[in-house]
Amino acid sequence: MMDFFIAKNHNTPAPASTTMEILELPYGKLDSECEYKPSIEPVAKELPKIVLKTPTPEPEPVFSGFNYLPMELLLKVMKQISVDDRLACGETCHRWMEAAHYYLPFSQRIIYKFTNVNFTDYEPPIKNFLDAFRIFPRIAIKSCTFYGNSQFWGLFGEHVLELTIKNCLIKDSELLHILENVPNLRQLKIEQCDELFRSWYFEKRNTCCETHFVLPDLVDVSLTNNDFLDELHFNKLMTLAPNIAHLDLSNCFKMIAAHRRVAMVEHIMRFINMHQFQLQTLKFNGTLAIDDICLSTLSMIDGLNLETFSMTFCDKIPAAIIDLLRRQPDLNITQDLEWKVGRHPIKAPGFISFLVRQTNLVHLDLTSSLGITDEVMELITTCLPKLKTLKLRRCILVTDEGIMNIVNLDQLEVLDLSNCYRISDHAMYRGVIGRKVKNLKELYLCELPTLSDYSLIQVTLNYEMLQILDLSNSPNAATDATMQYINYYLVSLKQLHLYCCTKLTDSGLTGIDLPIKPMITWDQEETFPLDRLFKLRVLNLIGCYKITDLSLQEAFKLAELKELYLARCYQISEKGIEVLAHSAKALEFIDISECPNVNDNCIEMLTFNLKRLRTLKVNKCPLLTNACLEIIGRNCSYLKFLHISGCTRVKKPQKRLAHLRSLKAVYVEWE
Repeated sequence: MMDFFIAKNHNTPAPASTTMEILELPYGKLDSECEYKPSIEPVAKELPKIVLKTPTPEPEPVFSGFNYLPMELLLKVMKQISVDDRLACGETCHRWMEAAHYYLPFSQRIIYKFTNVNFTDYEPPIKNFLDAFRIFPRIAIKSCTFYGNSQFWGLFGEHVLELTIKNCLIKDSELLHILENVPNLRQLKIEQCDELFRSWYFEKRNTCCETHFVLPDLVDVSLTNNDFLDELHFNKLMTLAPNIAHLDLSNCFKMIAAHRRVAMVEHIMRFINMHQFQLQTLKFNGTLAIDDICLSTLSMIDGLNLETFSMTFCDKIPAAIIDLLRRQPDLNITQDLEWKVGRHPIKAPGFISFLVRQTNLVHLDLTSSLGITDEVMELITTCLPKLKTLKLRRCILVTDEGIMNIVNLDQLEVLDLSNCYRISDHAMYRGVIGRKVKNLKELYLCELPTLSDYSLIQVTLNYEMLQILDLSNSPNAATDATMQYINYYLVSLKQLHLYCCTKLTDSGLTGIDLPIKPMITWDQEETFPLDRLFKLRVLNLIGCYKITDLSLQEAFKLAELKELYLARCYQISEKGIEVLAHSAKALEFIDISECPNVNDNCIEMLTFNLKRLRTLKVNKCPLLTNACLEIIGRNCSYLKFLHISGCTRVKKPQKRLAHLRSLKAVYVEWE
């Protein structure tokens, strides 16, 4: 059954009308005096019978062309292409527009973003949106200024399901007006809005939470990066969401006094205790005062059964507990969260007690947690068998022994071991690379100088379904040999990040002039270019200074590539840019900053051939002149962001590109 309503096809021919023979009835004759005398008997005798003739069947019309494809086939085709391709297809005809816009799985991905505008009914773009004929289920408002209560919410608020307000100047009355007019809201994000909470005062503290409306469908609330959020603000917002299931308070309470921070965290713990049976997600990344005492409180809440948890744990687990875990890994933890060792029970730290209780965790993020040790890692791999996401970025105390049992998490899909510089090839081979883990889709191995190409070769042989691979700042792992294995085995890759992998050369990307061929089949040496990764959408080669025009000419026939980062690739010149502009026409983002050979002709070729270009970065390109601004203004119809800092020969870019209506921002200062 279709998930959307298909309008009536106006091209369908109208049904043939039924033909009927019309007969005249014989009426009475008129005499000389013009009197009408009906003759009944003759009429009764001569009345003919009305006979319906069978209509002659008309030949069925034969429709040809792509606009008459069956809707099921049309949807199947559009599922295989990107969002921009699908939206472009929607401009073909009414039927394709229905498939591109009104199919529910497609429409749920569309987010309407308002950035750096005045949110008022008297100025564009809001003035133009008031006359819109469609609905806007997902809205993101960033860096905007609100002027009074807009009619936009009264007209379209009933259909809004997700709302994000980030870094905006908005008053409490304006926010409550918005929330009052979005009765079906499911997700609310109020991020980085300290000015809102600074100016939000309550006249009567005992009535601060009283309100005449609630949002029964609101289950996901995010209040990240808000330092001045206090108990009254928190209570007011949580009262509007009685059925909350997902709460995000990451990076909060950094700029307030310590005693206020502790009081706020205690208030949040009481709220969690009151809603323990409905909460599924808690996120406290970077939020101070979430310490071992808070985790002890959470561990004692019997009804708390989380699926997603994230925090930054920096407390130090006592040495006696670490020694106990090391000597007796099979300790028995009772319901009172105590270890029975001989006759004397030992109280478990809050973090360990919490992990032991939350056995149904699916997503665990411990980024920058300095308190995570090898013993804690052993508990994670033993007590949390349902984990699909495990992020340990910058957990610097984790060593080879800690990740040795990650292979036991057979449902793992996302693994982040970046900046864990104590990890070696031995642990990677024994603990991470294993045939039990078959569903791994994302692997992040950034800044691991101790990792060699041997581990990466084993990764390519075992995880052929990888979609994201990040090897940034791991120069010993990303070499020409490993690049050949990546090109051959990881054909499902959508993102490949090789930031500052300085050992990578043209040979690894193209397979040309390799000193040692890594692949030999039936005594035949084979090499594989980068464009074998035909699903690649994002490619980051910033700082790979050994790459030349040869790679762009021979290995960049990537039809689906959307983002390309080539900053500080010093040997790239006009020859390579010319081939790139014709072979990767789907590019929307390109960064060629600090490339000394990039000139105005390169900008001409890129802007003329890349019709979908949205962001262009050409910072510190010394050969660019004012002529490139004229080229951009002439060729770029959809360009939104231009980064042109440090180009000394380019003068007044904002003024020269003022006529370009699509352009939102021009960055002229070095970031």
